[in-house]
Amino acid sequence: MKILIKKPIPNDISRSSNDTPVKKQLATYPANQQNRSFQSTWFNDRTWLEYSVQNDASYCYYCRHFSSNQLTADDSFTSIGFNNWRKALDKSGGFIRHVSSQAHISATKNYLTYKQQQETNSNVVKQLDSCRAIQIRRNRERLTKICSTLRFLARQMISFRGHEENEKSSNQGNFLEILRWASETDPLIKSIFEDSTGNASYLSHDIQNELIHIMSNEIREKISSMLNSNKYALMADECRDIRGTQQLSIVIRFVPNSNNCTTDKNYVVKEYFLGFIPLEKFDATTLANNIVEFLNHWKIPLESCICLCFDGASVMPGCAAGVHVLLKKYMPKGIYIHCAAHRLNLVISDTCKVVCYVSDYFSIVSHIYSFFTESAVTNIYFNKTQTDLGLVQSSTLKLWAITRWNSRWTAINAVINNFPAILKALRDLSEDGSGTRSTNAGGLLMHVQKSIFIVTSFILHKFFGIIKVLSDHLKSSSLDYVRGECLITSVIGQLKDLRNDQSFNEIYEKVKEFCSSNEIDFVQQYRSYRVAAVPIRFQEFIIDSTIGQRETLQTSTDYLNRLYFPLIDCMLVELNDRFSSKTLSLMKSISTVYPNSTNFLNIDAI
Repeated sequence: MKILIKKPIPNDISRSSNDTPVKKQLATYPANQQNRSFQSTWFNDRTWLEYSVQNDASYCYYCRHFSSNQLTADDSFTSIGFNNWRKALDKSGGFIRHVSSQAHISATKNYLTYKQQQETNSNVVKQLDSCRAIQIRRNRERLTKICSTLRFLARQMISFRGHEENEKSSNQGNFLEILRWASETDPLIKSIFEDSTGNASYLSHDIQNELIHIMSNEIREKISSMLNSNKYALMADECRDIRGTQQLSIVIRFVPNSNNCTTDKNYVVKEYFLGFIPLEKFDATTLANNIVEFLNHWKIPLESCICLCFDGASVMPGCAAGVHVLLKKYMPKGIYIHCAAHRLNLVISDTCKVVCYVSDYFSIVSHIYSFFTESAVTNIYFNKTQTDLGLVQSSTLKLWAITRWNSRWTAINAVINNFPAILKALRDLSEDGSGTRSTNAGGLLMHVQKSIFIVTSFILHKFFGIIKVLSDHLKSSSLDYVRGECLITSVIGQLKDLRNDQSFNEIYEKVKEFCSSNEIDFVQQYRSYRVAAVPIRFQEFIIDSTIGQRETLQTSTDYLNRLYFPLIDCMLVELNDRFSSKTLSLMKSISTVYPNSTNFLNIDAI
């Protein structure tokens, strides 16, 4: 009787049910003593069959891994290995006998059950993955609609939220109302309100802020990539938000590479707002460090900055420790430039602060505007008076403000053109009852009938009209610095030419004629009761009288020496100080690199 010796399970066949049956395909298989060997064709139609080269034996994959505990499988096909190749295909033994055994039949059923479960589990996983992918896609589509709405509101500078956003509110704010309006025709947006779970609608305030923040960061990164290696100008200015928080706005200007064309006129300058920097301290070092940190954060190369544009606040232009000086360490090519239009506005505002009555005059003009515009009654009355007097109603009163650089001249021009209507309306309203409106009208009437008010109106209208031409050019998007430099020189020359008795007398005669036509007593005198200190830089240029002291203006000589000449002298001092020869030279040099300038590539002007 032949004794079967149990051999260890070889390493070159399957080790567990997770492995597939090993079917070694060899050109020739080892032969035994009877010169018989395993045949590769035996694998055909026998999915359970495995062959080990190591033991030169065949095994049953099903019985080894899926046999039932109640039935004992044949050791020849499980642990020992079958290698009696002469009887392999014998009907009474070998493969056929093993396949017909109850142990193999049971193991085969177990294997098929296992495979079915595997396929079922795989299908479930695939189905779950498919559902998850569909949900992700739908969420992305919904989020795209929400982001599109947010971007629209942001671009149009429209408020997002309503005072009440609950279901009972008749107006839930622009953001929700626009989405609800769009949901009437867009099923996807409709599903946001109807199918979204409570925590996945993406409509909350926090989600809105987060999405806006993400979009703003994407825009900054795109601007940074557009900048690339281009040179740029940096503009920074302090401002305050509605909550009173002081912050620094950052803007850059450059010419993108894609717009660099061979023809001069195709250069397009791009200007981008990068954001606000909240400020806790306002010294030069803090401002400079904040700017450097902000630009580094958005990967904007500091060394590529060729121009630093700040206002004239003392912390910015300081020669020793101003912001532009500190930034020079990081931006060695950056040239500090103070906006020429802003310089010109400072000329006017500083002059108005020191010359007698001028600040009072603009206060009166502001009160006139407020009186006739803030009340519907007075506004209607003023418009009716304009119609009755045959005045053009399109010539309305104008508000002047410090930040609106041309608003002073437009406000004065509106007062002169509408003076008959202002005078009549104030007279009628002052006589209409004894309430607050009547009292205010009487107070304004008293001021506008004074000769000093009329004289100041015509003098300022003349001077500021000359400066307005220069201001309009300096604010123009197509500014030519060569023409700007010429206009500055021309304005200074015109003001000098007006500094004579004859020019004043021409204005004075117009004032007298104007007063006569409006039935105003021109002999009324003005007495200043406000004492104001005069800056040192103006004192040597003011003639005949000390500005701001208590004084009486009555004769033409008084107006000439204490109002007309001081205004001209102060403006000339400011113009020569803020537009020095160095500043004008710099303006001319900049024009040489501007293709549309008449000075383009003029080497002699650099």
